[in-house]
Amino acid sequence: MTTALAAPTAPWSPTEFEARLRAVGQERYHDRHPFNVRMHEGDLSPVEVRRWIANRFHYQRHIPVKDALITAKLDSPRLRRMWLRRIEDHDGRREGEGGIERWLRLGEAAGLDRGSLLAADSVLPGVRLAVEGYVNFCRLRPPLEAVAASLTELTAPDLMRRRIDAFERHYSWIAPSGLAYFRTRVDQGRRDSGEALALVLEWARTREDQERAVAALTFKCDVLWTLLDAVQQAAEEDEAGRENRAGRRDGADGPELDSRPWREGRPVAGSRPELDGRPELGGRSELDSRPWREGRPAPGSRPAQDGRPWRGSRVGRV
Repeated sequence: MTTALAAPTAPWSPTEFEARLRAVGQERYHDRHPFNVRMHEGDLSPVEVRRWIANRFHYQRHIPVKDALITAKLDSPRLRRMWLRRIEDHDGRREGEGGIERWLRLGEAAGLDRGSLLAADSVLPGVRLAVEGYVNFCRLRPPLEAVAASLTELTAPDLMRRRIDAFERHYSWIAPSGLAYFRTRVDQGRRDSGEALALVLEWARTREDQERAVAALTFKCDVLWTLLDAVQQAAEEDEAGRENRAGRRDGADGPELDSRPWREGRPVAGSRPELDGRPELGGRSELDSRPWREGRPAPGSRPAQDGRPWRGSRVGRV
């Protein structure tokens, strides 16, 4: 008995494919993370702002690294010139210029030491894992997926405008000159996302390629979300430590504090239910096995959707 082969699934139209890519950012971008929500509402302490700046810098300084890896995959001088400009945007043409320099100045405006930022003294383990995962993804995955992962830039300009407004209104202790990075990225993000989107729409001709592009962008959203999970978790541990010390000063033992914030019955801010179908960090082709926790949604979590990796800021996997 002959079994008929299933016909290949027809690709989405360019309009539908673009809509699906944009929907990923609208639904999963890290502007929805509880930490970013608190930032924009003016609820962060100076300690929390500085911790975020220091840990986000670890991501910022690796942007030109991942862009160099993507550039090496491109097969024409025109495309390489286009992508090289992104490296120049962050590294600058000369010393004292570029996005990395502007982020260092943001740190200094917030009271951080430049040398400490460069030494990465306060970078959290979860942040290191998230950033390393993204760099490895760009190193090992094909050009389509590496470029598609950069499409978080579709949503970034709106976030930059909101962040500028929030910092000017709520964090006036940071000198206005320190916000230059955010101001510059509004226009750069719009330009970069337009170029990357055109490439992805051109390269993804089959349904399989289109789905891989969507999965790559979803993965990148999770990298950014996981970075904030780690920063948020550190803030929660600080608060738990303060409560414990206060209890001891009052003569009470206080509740026993478990240092593992993902223990049973204590959801992590920004965590989401188990989801399948996401590429492994480091660019493996396996898109399923995800051992992360089940059934512990938290404030800021999003509805279960296919194509999401597990996360855990301190679990050796993001």
